[in-house]
Amino acid sequence: MTRSGRRQLRIVLLGAFLTLLATVAWAGTACTEKPLTPEGLANASRLGVKVFETLERSSAQVVILGRVGTDLSKYGLRFSHVGFAIREHSQGRWTVIHLLNRCGTDVSGLYDEGLIHFFLDDPFAYEALIAVPSPGVQQDLVSALRSPLVWRLHQPRYNTIAHPQSPDFQNSNQWLLELTVAALAKGAVHHRSEAQHHPLMQSYQPETIRIDRLTRIGGGLFKANLTFTDHPLADRLKGEYQTVTVRSVIRFLQRSGWLERMQFVDLNTTRSVAGADLEQALGRL
Repeated sequence: MTRSGRRQLRIVLLGAFLTLLATVAWAGTACTEKPLTPEGLANASRLGVKVFETLERSSAQVVILGRVGTDLSKYGLRFSHVGFAIREHSQGRWTVIHLLNRCGTDVSGLYDEGLIHFFLDDPFAYEALIAVPSPGVQQDLVSALRSPLVWRLHQPRYNTIAHPQSPDFQNSNQWLLELTVAALAKGAVHHRSEAQHHPLMQSYQPETIRIDRLTRIGGGLFKANLTFTDHPLADRLKGEYQTVTVRSVIRFLQRSGWLERMQFVDLNTTRSVAGADLEQALGRL
């Protein structure tokens, strides 16, 4: 890393730690006073620094950054959440812009946060996904992220398994997907309904999550941030729910020819995947 790069990294770390000191009692989930452990802070910091260094070595201006949250292995998934990490932002270098459901309520908000803070959500594993769009797509995304589309496409009513075409609910990955389509539509999309029905969206294939009736009733799934009502009755009777996941978003980009490469970063290693290997790597998501 160059001298200027190391100086920038020290500035990023200093700002991150000052923020953390002010919010230490609210780590993990923002509504439970769960103390931030030294181990959790150390791991989030290590991963945030590794991601920062990886991004600095690239020429990317914006990437899609994913993280592991709760253990989703019973649904065949690894990564739970994605946001946009943009190189140049008023809040600092490599700021993450993403939708968050805080406190387990049925309301979401849009946030801009540093890399370390992005990984402080008490994850099941400290792993990051960096999905690098092609240069042309990056240019469109940067323009969209600096426009009113960011807020115009936000539906504050949150549902963890929101249906991809639900006008009434939205999950975090869904906001990112709709903003991506709006960016690539080059001025033709101004509202959520236009993004959901734009021709570019027709090649998107949502993930089908299977939740049987017994799990719904006895598995503690009656929460403010999760509802089944925006899914068709036929799907509810089968226990099959289509929703926007990290894997379905990245698969959409890859199969549309908009994905240049992926990088998997954990506390010890960084691995890059490109070309013909991208399709197989989707299984890791």
